[in-house]
Amino acid sequence: MNAASLLKEARRLRARDVLRDPVPENPVEFARVVGLEPDPWQRNVLASDHPRKILCCGRQTGKSSVAAILALHKALTKPGAVVLVVAPGERQAKLAFSKALSLHRGAGYPLPAHSERRTGLELSNGSVIEALPAAERTTRGYSADLLVVDEAAAVGDLDYFALLPSLVATRGEQVLLSTPRGQRGFFHEVFHSEDDWMRVMVRSDEVDRIRPEDLQVFRHAMPEEFYRQEFLCDWLETEGGLFAYNDIEAALEAGANVGALQLEDEGW
Repeated sequence: MNAASLLKEARRLRARDVLRDPVPENPVEFARVVGLEPDPWQRNVLASDHPRKILCCGRQTGKSSVAAILALHKALTKPGAVVLVVAPGERQAKLAFSKALSLHRGAGYPLPAHSERRTGLELSNGSVIEALPAAERTTRGYSADLLVVDEAAAVGDLDYFALLPSLVATRGEQVLLSTPRGQRGFFHEVFHSEDDWMRVMVRSDEVDRIRPEDLQVFRHAMPEEFYRQEFLCDWLETEGGLFAYNDIEAALEAGANVGALQLEDEGW
């Protein structure tokens, strides 16, 4: 055992004495501990032990919060775990990671952090959560217990395939989450394949917390095809892609200025 492994084991042993409150084994109960009451579809995902989950969800449905719960719960309950949170770009990866960081703070720091950065968290039990842009040059060499790919439909196929070897030795889990981006790419292929995945589709108009009148604001503020893709999870037939990822983000921000969705619980 090398020096780095010895240090990691020492931290894991120390963590047994500094765990301030027991972390529930069930991620659903953990969500409640951090003050979030999951929607029914979120409870189904959190309660599932399936190692491969793919979530095709409309905007504001709470998919990123589910991924953050799973990422933090894995890091807290499995000493020495490596959790990778990746997204199309560094900004999106930071946003996805910040949800997990916020939940850790909201839970009262059940485990102290040896290191806390804008793109990474190392806990006293030796577990780490790293946020990375989904670029082959930045993700090679990792060995992950959980891989979370946010806005997966905007991640290139080669960049995604480069991530998969990180799961081989650990038999790690995957969570892919996104809105659709046309009928192409690994996200579309995985969701419509016959491979063994837990598949979940949730439209924005199926979430009780989102009022129909608020959705109408966005429907009138953007092209119909755009709205159907982003909020109703339509897999539109496209050639070369319908919208650029940055264009989608800009349009949603413009729609938010017209009238943002009014949610009862902004945490979800």
